[in-house]
Amino acid sequence: MKLVLQYFYKKRQVIGWSILCGLIYLLIFSLSGIDLKAAVYPALLCLVFGIVFLLVGFFRLIERHRRLEFLEKDKGPYGESLPKAADLCEADYQKLLKKEEQEWRDRQKVWDDTMSDMEDYYAAWVHQIKAPIAVMQVLLQQEDTEQSRELKAELFRVEQYAEMALSYVRLNDRGGGFDLVAAEYALDPVIRKAIRKYAGQFIRKKIQVVYQGTDEVVLTDEKWLSFIVEQILSNAVKYTQQGSVTIRVEGDRQLVIEDTGIGIAAEDIPRIFEKGYTGENGRLGKKSTGIGLYLSQMAAKKLGHTISVESIPGEGSSFKIDLSSYALQVE
Repeated sequence: MKLVLQYFYKKRQVIGWSILCGLIYLLIFSLSGIDLKAAVYPALLCLVFGIVFLLVGFFRLIERHRRLEFLEKDKGPYGESLPKAADLCEADYQKLLKKEEQEWRDRQKVWDDTMSDMEDYYAAWVHQIKAPIAVMQVLLQQEDTEQSRELKAELFRVEQYAEMALSYVRLNDRGGGFDLVAAEYALDPVIRKAIRKYAGQFIRKKIQVVYQGTDEVVLTDEKWLSFIVEQILSNAVKYTQQGSVTIRVEGDRQLVIEDTGIGIAAEDIPRIFEKGYTGENGRLGKKSTGIGLYLSQMAAKKLGHTISVESIPGEGSSFKIDLSSYALQVE
C-alpha cells in the first residue's frame, strides 16, 4: 500500500493536469451550448486509457523496485546490473554511480596490492628473524644458568610476537588473504602440539599441565585452531605464577582451558577480546599487548567457533572454545 501511495504521489502533477484538462474540456462544452452527454464517452475513454497507463507505469515500478532490492542483497558492483534508466535525470545518477564504482575498484586494487606486498614482507621478515633467534637459542643452550634460562624465555616471546605480526596481517586482510583449509581434524594432536610448544615455559615456572587426551574430531582449520589454543596457553603461562593449567573437552566439543592464575577483573571480561585492550592485569604487569586474544577471537569468528571466558580474580580463569559450530565445508 505504501508503494502505491508513493507512486500516486510521484504522479500527482500528471494526474492533477489530466483532471484540470478534463474540467476545461467540460467547461468549453458547456459554454458552447453542446450537450454534456456528448462528452461522457470521450471522457470515459480517456479515463480508461489513463488508468491503463498508470497501471503499466506502476507494474514497471514494481519490477524495477524488486530488481533493485535483489541487487541490494548482492555485494556489488551494481553499475552494470542496474535497470534501464527511466529518464534523463536517472541516467545521470547511474552514470555518477558507475564512475564512483570504477574509482572504488581502482582504490581497492591499490589496497589489495599493498596488503599483498605487506603480507609477503611480514612472511619474509618472520622467516628471516627466526634464523638469528635459532642461533641465539643454540648459543644459550651451551650453558644452563638462571640468566640463560631467562634469555631463552625472552627469545621465545620474541618469536611469538614475530608470528603474531604475520597472523595480524593475514587476519585483517580484506582481499581474501585469510587462508583456510577446512577439514575434519583430530583434536588431540592439535592440543598436544600446543602443549609441547609451551613445555619449556611450564617447566621454567613449575606449572603443572593436566591433560588426559581426547578422541574428538572437529571440523576446523588446524593451523588457525592451533593459533587460538596457543594464544590462550600463552596467557595462562603469563598470568599463572603457581599451580596448574588444565585442558579438557566437555560435552559437545567444548574445549576448556583453565588456569589457577591471577584471574581477570569482572569489569575487564567484556572487553578482553577488544583490540589493544590490556585490562588491569596488563597494565600492572606491562607485558600485555592486547592483541593475542583479539586475534584469537577474530580467527574463531572466521572459523565459525566461539570463545567465552569465566574468571575469579585471585583464583584463575576458564576459557571455553565452542567447536561444535562452524561456518566451513569439508574439503
